[in-house]
Amino acid sequence: MLFTIGYEKSEFPALARTLLDAGVTRLIDVRASPHSRRREFAYKHLGPGLDPHGLAYESWPELGAPEPAREAAKQGDAATFFRLYEAQLDTGEAQQALEKLGQLAANESPCVMCYERDPKQCHRMLIAERLASMAGVEVEHLFVRS
Repeated sequence: MLFTIGYEKSEFPALARTLLDAGVTRLIDVRASPHSRRREFAYKHLGPGLDPHGLAYESWPELGAPEPAREAAKQGDAATFFRLYEAQLDTGEAQQALEKLGQLAANESPCVMCYERDPKQCHRMLIAERLASMAGVEVEHLFVRS
């Protein structure tokens, strides 16, 4: 099983609770640049924040959206964003990460995380779709509950 989640407009305790309630074992950050203006969602604080909850944290920037794709998203050009990200998923580095993610999903319950709340507007939807077609992994999109 693979889960996905976005932390947009959520509080950290609610995110942790949502992950625990779903049975997630590992949070995999798929932001290309895992920084945030909100301290608790920045790379160096997520791991220590999740550790007391028994949740592992890893940053996988190789599954992040490349800069041109992020720029397209900022301009509201979803078609270009998704086209560029599909090309990113075809790179050797991303393919290796997808294979590793498939192995994790076969043995535990990882969750890929990005900022965007709606998975249909986020590259993690393409990660989930690609993994489902490559490895037959079942996917559930989580939404942080307040």
